[in-house]
Amino acid sequence: MKIIKKHWLFLSAVVVCLVLITCGKVPVKKFYVINYEPEPLRSRQFQGPYPYTIRVKEFTIEEAYSRPQLVYRKSPFELEYYYFRAWAVKPVRMITDAVDKHIASTGIVSHVVRRFDEGAKPDYELSGHIEAIEEYDSEDVWFAHLAIRMRLIRLSDGRTVYMRRFDRRKQVFQHDPEYVIRELSQILDFIMSQALHDMDVVLAKEYGVTPETTPESEDTLSGGYSIE
Repeated sequence: MKIIKKHWLFLSAVVVCLVLITCGKVPVKKFYVINYEPEPLRSRQFQGPYPYTIRVKEFTIEEAYSRPQLVYRKSPFELEYYYFRAWAVKPVRMITDAVDKHIASTGIVSHVVRRFDEGAKPDYELSGHIEAIEEYDSEDVWFAHLAIRMRLIRLSDGRTVYMRRFDRRKQVFQHDPEYVIRELSQILDFIMSQALHDMDVVLAKEYGVTPETTPESEDTLSGGYSIE
């Protein structure tokens, strides 16, 4: 039995080698990151930074997306994972880093920190949960899909002053994972621009500046996909 098993293992190895030789070079594993230049925050309620410190808490993520491989799906009921396409950084860390960078770049508040012992004492804490970060293939049409829920808490009393759910997908016209990542980056830029506009209104009220507009309620923002 051992001889037969070794024989089959040898034949399997030969077949794999022949397939690789026939098909050309061995596939190279590629790694991706979310990357974009944050858009400036326009139509500010208050031109200077609010004298507050926001702590960006590391986001959480649905278990199905908490892995190195890029996720794609062809139906609402089945997830698949690329073998040779992976994230260069854990998705939860990558998104948290991007959110941190985006908030800091706008100058909306005096300080942005990640830890409680990192300089100024935080006045607010921003947390988030990543519900989906994936490629969505619908027959011959590809989409980049990103869904995130965010919450801003006032640390002095633990009160939630802002909460919103974002769920967006955008069509990818070139069927390649790199272009999916590019669109995911643009979606996150859009989401953060919307979230910071909302938080500007909230912080204006907290600071005593009369806001011109009011963020939409959670109920009106938690709908399904939005297609651009």
